[in-house]
Amino acid sequence: MSISQYIKTLSLLNGISGFEHNVSDFVANHFKGKGFEVTTDSMGNVIACKKSGEGHGKVMLEAHVDEIGMLVKSIDKNGFLFLSPVGGFDPRILPASEVVVHGKKDYLGIVGAKPPHMMSADEYSKTLDFAQLYVDVGMTKEQADDQIGIGAYVTFKGEYCKLHGDYVASKAMDDRASLAVLLDCADKLADSSLGYDLYICACVQEEVGMRGALTAAYAINPDLAIAIDVTHATTPDESKGTFKCGCGPVVCLGPNIHNALVNHFIDMLKREGVSYEIEVEGGNTGTDAWSIQTAREGIPTMLLPLALKYMHTPIETLSLADCVQTSDALVSFLKSFEKTEDVLC
Repeated sequence: MSISQYIKTLSLLNGISGFEHNVSDFVANHFKGKGFEVTTDSMGNVIACKKSGEGHGKVMLEAHVDEIGMLVKSIDKNGFLFLSPVGGFDPRILPASEVVVHGKKDYLGIVGAKPPHMMSADEYSKTLDFAQLYVDVGMTKEQADDQIGIGAYVTFKGEYCKLHGDYVASKAMDDRASLAVLLDCADKLADSSLGYDLYICACVQEEVGMRGALTAAYAINPDLAIAIDVTHATTPDESKGTFKCGCGPVVCLGPNIHNALVNHFIDMLKREGVSYEIEVEGGNTGTDAWSIQTAREGIPTMLLPLALKYMHTPIETLSLADCVQTSDALVSFLKSFEKTEDVLC
């Protein structure tokens, strides 16, 4: 599969934090098909390993599998489903959205809210919150109790859209596009001889506290780690501190990042004539790189974020070229050294 096919397939799978099994199963089967040793830990992280036999260290690549979503918190007497958010997003994007409610089977639902015609002036001036939003699946309370029930998870209805050029939009590009980069890397490295053991991790529950990456990093205890995630792309309402889609690989710098590791990566990009951008994060990057860095006694970590528009909405948008170039750069870097100590000096 091409990287664009991976992105389409992965983005349309459903798996909010704590319910990632659909995505994890797909990823695990893919890695097995490429000859990796695959395990799934107690958290649900999928860990694929390519042993070298050379004993020159361990490298961990990581992206998270979960997406934002909701849980059914209550069902009222008329069968309307009230929600609790899973992960952070603005409830203003929800009214009139199509969602999928994952009960005994998948049911299409519509997010409703009080029409503006019926609002008081005070209500109209205030931002909606989750307490005012509900999902209408067209069921009575008795039907909803039986077919859905409290605790069912809810995802945005998946629509993969190809825009002009190489731009694509879908739900869950955060972080399925990054996961697609790792699958593409696995394809390219499957027949390569590396001097170190390579671990590729698809980690759970990033959106609710970067949990899966912490436990995976603790178990693997790699000599160095590289996390792939997303960062904010430039839009008309926000250009400061953002990155234009199509800019190529973005490399993060800051206290969450190991200086020697990132310097070696940048040197490789320069040698190969690859255009790149620098993102500066003065503290917590808000990604799994933060958890990985502080596992055990500390792990040298690098973060490569993809430029993404409209983050945490059903229409997250990016350039396929950025994904391809990030994958190619990562593969070139991983082939550029035999021992992990060579890039940490």
